[in-house]
Amino acid sequence: MRLIFVRHGETIWNRQLKMQGRSDVPLSEKGKRQAHMLAASFTARPHYLFVSPLKRAQDFALPLQRRFHLQPIVEEKLREIDFGAWEGLTYAEMTPAVQEQYAAWCEDPCCITPPGGEAFAQVAARVQAFLTETQKQLEEQESAVVITHGGVIRTAVTLAMEMPLKFAARVRIDAASKTILECFDGNWYLVKLNCTEHLQQCDGKGV
Repeated sequence: MRLIFVRHGETIWNRQLKMQGRSDVPLSEKGKRQAHMLAASFTARPHYLFVSPLKRAQDFALPLQRRFHLQPIVEEKLREIDFGAWEGLTYAEMTPAVQEQYAAWCEDPCCITPPGGEAFAQVAARVQAFLTETQKQLEEQESAVVITHGGVIRTAVTLAMEMPLKFAARVRIDAASKTILECFDGNWYLVKLNCTEHLQQCDGKGV
């Protein structure tokens, strides 16, 4: 079975370089265009569409949902990491102490929890639960599109590849990118990582 993870498109806070997390920030105009490009890139109807509860993911899913008449499955486990007191801040707006905390989190997200936020062990547990549940739910030849967030996709890749969790923050996942995992005989395989080819416009320029 195949899981096609898609990070939502660009948001207003992405443009402003703000920490986003659980904050329910809408897509930018560019993010809305990326949603249509994503939908156009699919030639076959996926069997399932899983979506994070956050608005930016649900809005990003709409063009794909409408194209193939899919009924989205809203999945709480796909919410972005809760960054607590860091949310809404740019790096420049962080105090030196917070910058130090954030640098430590990027080095190893298991070693520090954002104040008022979510421990990375909790993130890993819910993402692992999602992988396990979909592995049981989907038949061997079935596929699902999973529209979620960068932190969730990084964690899924790290878990599926059985890498130490400290490496999750070093996996690059761009806005509106596709990352594909396949499961065969109980083993996960990374087929594509951070693929953005579908975001090229007809004139060859990026969005």
